[in-house]
Amino acid sequence: MTNGENLESYLVRAGFPHERIEEGTWMLVPDDAREHRIGLKLQDPIVLVSVPILHVDSTTPNREALFRRLLELNSELMHGAYGLQGDQVVLSAAQQAATMDFEEFQAMIDEIGMALATHFDALSAWTPASTRRD
Repeated sequence: MTNGENLESYLVRAGFPHERIEEGTWMLVPDDAREHRIGLKLQDPIVLVSVPILHVDSTTPNREALFRRLLELNSELMHGAYGLQGDQVVLSAAQQAATMDFEEFQAMIDEIGMALATHFDALSAWTPASTRRD
């Protein structure tokens, strides 16, 4: 079985709602991830998981406090981490495709979903008002 076939079978086995975008690329929407769509991409030999969190630029108020908070939240994560891609804060994780088993795959995706669900309030001061929970 190829790495792509393994990932597809893991998605089905785990019951994650997903759609295949193209060969080796899927979008996932875990029940507890709110509005966030999680990108899953096979770039042999790596499986990449990434979800955009919020836009940050020079006009973002209290950027230093945001970056500090992201570093603090990183300490709660085992498989993933918050980082910057250009002006976008992303939550991402990566694993070796050839050696990743189902349990590692599920743990990585579950952790991303858990972080999206539980870290939302901690990051709400920096999210646009239209996406905040009241």
